[in-house]
Amino acid sequence: MKNQTLLDQIEKILKEKGLSARKASIKAGIGEDFIRNLRRYNNIPKMDKLLKLANALDVDLNYFLISAKNNKEPVKNKVNSPIPITTIYIRGEVQAGQWNTAVEWPKSDWIPLTVPSDRRYKHFTTFALTVKGDSMNLLYPEGTIVIAVNFTDIGRNPEDGDCVITIRRDTLTDCYEATLKIIQIKEDGSVLLWPKSDNPNFVKPIILPKLTTEYQGNGMDGDNASTPDITIQSLVIGSYNIVGKMNIK
Repeated sequence: MKNQTLLDQIEKILKEKGLSARKASIKAGIGEDFIRNLRRYNNIPKMDKLLKLANALDVDLNYFLISAKNNKEPVKNKVNSPIPITTIYIRGEVQAGQWNTAVEWPKSDWIPLTVPSDRRYKHFTTFALTVKGDSMNLLYPEGTIVIAVNFTDIGRNPEDGDCVITIRRDTLTDCYEATLKIIQIKEDGSVLLWPKSDNPNFVKPIILPKLTTEYQGNGMDGDNASTPDITIQSLVIGSYNIVGKMNIK
């Protein structure tokens, strides 16, 4: 079975916690038959559900990820790795669709994730978010974990082709909303945020008001006081996704 090692790890944790598969699935909020269906259908679970299960069982997500991706036992305390690694934290969710309320979990709910160290940004704080929605599914299917760094930290403006996380404050609700998109900056200063999706509902860009081109400490800030505040906040520098079967048609 292609997910046998993952199932073995889940069964081991369930035994340690004294939980049944059904109770653990319900506790994680992923449907009471989630673990049973893993056994029955031998499928690779979506990242967001695996994340919820790890959170509910109070274990490091990597304990499951290594098993699911490599079908091997996690290697603990391995030394002299040829690839430097670091631990970052999954802090919340980002919508790959229309604007949606930005979701950052309480710090106590952040989930550690071990990733290869990116030498380009090793001196800066990086973080991770889970992707919701399908407007970027050609690059980041729903459930993908994206790794990002804030433009404030790296000290540069967004550039054409960057995958960015953009935040806006709605002046009517005073709530912050976020979206994940590919940025295009036109010569007149206007900005387009492009989806990358096979969903026909997501073929047109989000058009932002004209943005200043001078770095202002928060990416690029909207210069029109009559519109909600907009900040191109973060640059996506990597991602992690469990790959299942591909559509060959």
